[in-house]
Amino acid sequence: MRDIDSRSGVEFYNGVLIPGMSDCHCHIEYSYVKGMIARGGGLPEFIRSIIEIKRTCDLSDEQKCAPALAWSGKMEREGVIAVGDHNNNDYVYPVKDNSGIFWRTFVELFDVDGQSADETFLQGLARAERHRSLGIPATVIPHACYTMDDRLMALTGGAATAYCGARADGIVSIHYKESVELGGPDERARVLASLGTDRDGVLLVHCIYADEGDIDCMTDKLGDKVTVVPCPRSNIYIEGRLPDLDMLRRKGVRIALGTDGLSSNEVLSMVEEMKCVQENMPHIPLSEVIGWATLNGAQALGISDWAGSLEVGKRPGVVLLENVDLQSMRLTPESAGLRLV
Repeated sequence: MRDIDSRSGVEFYNGVLIPGMSDCHCHIEYSYVKGMIARGGGLPEFIRSIIEIKRTCDLSDEQKCAPALAWSGKMEREGVIAVGDHNNNDYVYPVKDNSGIFWRTFVELFDVDGQSADETFLQGLARAERHRSLGIPATVIPHACYTMDDRLMALTGGAATAYCGARADGIVSIHYKESVELGGPDERARVLASLGTDRDGVLLVHCIYADEGDIDCMTDKLGDKVTVVPCPRSNIYIEGRLPDLDMLRRKGVRIALGTDGLSSNEVLSMVEEMKCVQENMPHIPLSEVIGWATLNGAQALGISDWAGSLEVGKRPGVVLLENVDLQSMRLTPESAGLRLV
């Protein structure tokens, strides 16, 4: 190997080679909302803003889809090979059709004014089937216990257990413990009831205010199927804080990362999410955080048989993590991802 620099066809890069990254929580459809919602308003105000933007927006579906197409291309070039995309609208199908990214779609259900739970549920099933017709894995899921009545929660739980478990793969996702104002004292019980226990995987998204009891009740029922998915930049954008990552690490819970979406983020970049963790939790080793973005994410999305690690027999993509301080093994402000393979 000492004469490797003299061999033809050898390419040299300055940085760290990592497998392709998995963004486990994204709303690519809200890329057109970038910059419309102010920072720091808290989750209730954020939800009100989203509802108002959707009610008053006069953009065509093509105009809404265009920034999503642009950002998905940028994500791919920067090393994202898989996305857990949370879907509420039909106009994003062109983003996923023939994409170089593996998209696992979670069709979120939530109460709509003037619409019955059964009607909402049937619309969600139809959207999931449209994704599947394009070869995109799709599962109908509950959005959160505070955006659904008991009837819709029960229907969605049944879909996760019977319909999607049999027809897709039974990986589900739900927003959990992301606000002190919302959720209520029965959030744990309602979330468990909506998910059931016959799961291939459960993604608990955000968990900003989750304590040990909130996590224990999930892992006691669901075991190592649980993945907690913080979206660091979005969590700070909306609520001004991160989840208790040290508690999650101490308990041995799998952690993966998400970008959430441009309604609560300036960029869709997994490297920027890792930088945010490093800036706020500098004692966590870079190697561990890279694992959250790669192997843990692949495991959470059910694709670790081919993604998440650089191993013989896998095809995870190869990403150059550029401008890393190799002495301290820390990301720098200039660090970025570049997909090589």
